[in-house]
Amino acid sequence: MRRRLLAWLTGLALSGALLAPTAALAAQTETIHVSDSDSFAHVNPCSGATGTLTVAFSGVLHITTLDNGTVHVTETLTTTATFVPNDPSQPSYTGHYAESDSFNTNANNVTGTVTFNAIAHGSDGSLLKMHVLYHRTVNANGTVTSSIETEKLTCP
Repeated sequence: MRRRLLAWLTGLALSGALLAPTAALAAQTETIHVSDSDSFAHVNPCSGATGTLTVAFSGVLHITTLDNGTVHVTETLTTTATFVPNDPSQPSYTGHYAESDSFNTNANNVTGTVTFNAIAHGSDGSLLKMHVLYHRTVNANGTVTSSIETEKLTCP
């Protein structure tokens, strides 16, 4: 998950860099509503059990580009999730999570923050919780000036 979030943040940073030149023409704001569902192979982060994770999410993305080249992006997603293990002796989990991301770029720096909170209830009565916080600021020279990477997993 950490690689996925960092890859997403990097992609968002590149998108912002590409959008920045258009900002010199005019300030603009765009709002995009998203919703989708997907199923994919996944590993229970507590037990290591393999299985299938099915997610259904919805959210909103706001992009604001200012005349001076500053780009501000925020995203909020809410998701329901179900994990079904390949081994039927392992518990399945049903729960939800929320993700909030922000990204800012200007001539002096790029800053991005990702927060993720999840809670899932196991078929055996167990409870799984996860909290993730990533934050990074990079100056115009490419030097990381601020970096926070926090992951807290509470297992049954």
